[in-house]
Amino acid sequence: MKHTMTEDEDVLHALFEACKSLGIDLKDAASKSGLPAKLLTLPNHFVSSHLFNYLLENIAKTYHCQDFALHLANKLQTPELGLPTTVMSLSSDFKTGLEHASQYSAYYQDTGYWRHQICNEQVTLIKSANTLSSTYYRQRNLLGTAQMFLLLNTLSSHLWQPKKVCFSFSDPGAKFSDTFHEFFNCELIFDQPNDSISFPAEYLEFNISGSDPALLRSMEVHIRGLQEELLHDRDIVERARLMIDERLRFAHCSEDELAFYLKLSTADLQREFAKAKTDFTALLEQQISARAVFYTQRCHVPMDIVLTSLMPYDEDRLYDLLKEREKEPTEPTLRQDDIIKGGISKPPLSN
Repeated sequence: MKHTMTEDEDVLHALFEACKSLGIDLKDAASKSGLPAKLLTLPNHFVSSHLFNYLLENIAKTYHCQDFALHLANKLQTPELGLPTTVMSLSSDFKTGLEHASQYSAYYQDTGYWRHQICNEQVTLIKSANTLSSTYYRQRNLLGTAQMFLLLNTLSSHLWQPKKVCFSFSDPGAKFSDTFHEFFNCELIFDQPNDSISFPAEYLEFNISGSDPALLRSMEVHIRGLQEELLHDRDIVERARLMIDERLRFAHCSEDELAFYLKLSTADLQREFAKAKTDFTALLEQQISARAVFYTQRCHVPMDIVLTSLMPYDEDRLYDLLKEREKEPTEPTLRQDDIIKGGISKPPLSN
């Protein structure tokens, strides 16, 4: 029986193919970036990590390829944005799909979650922004936006036409501007507060090719069961750690985002943390340092790369956190390998 690639395997395979098409030796690129070659054989650990983001940025800079993420997106078998888009793909139409996807925002395999708003007969899909994605991990950010663009096009059987796409980073200029325009084929606006995709509201009524309401209902029952099992008897601090860890697979997590994922206001979340005698920054730094230990001890990544990958905005602070952690062996650790990728994974689509 032919092996069906997992989402992470598809992304890693596409990375190899994109490099090959551009005349780049991926193994050599990883080596020059300081990453262990073995990572390229471990898609489940590598793709959903800051190390993948780090490599994409290094390839873009070293080989002068600021549109590299677009080449990578074009090599995917299918857009791989995780559970929300799987749910969207099984829905009856665009509107229902977007509403279903919004229930699982924390599980986007992207640098931020996507939400939609409708105004003046226009739908705008907006991705939550953060400094890591707009400043340090532009390629991973661009890859996510490109995949959402491709997904919408695929779900409409290529009949969908966007109005504009906005980016939270600057125009790459030179020949790369042409590549961007060729890929998106619509108005492009750079240096915006968020990355977003806009299209006419009439597309909300489009039927989705491949819709399967029965499978969708079955999947959502499966997801609810997993969520109940994962969160059962966990207090607010434990649930917060799980969500932070889920988001740290791709970029960052802000306090406002965490409150959104936990269906609380930011003020309510702060009060809950105060009752537990902790705060958001403490929990975030605990999970970042736990991930740093995993990268160094289990993935054998050099410390300087770990610091740059996880906290490029304050490497000294992460170094200090790791030193403190050595004195506190009871600090929280990452979950075991089978669930390190996050609490809710994409359920199987067939029996």
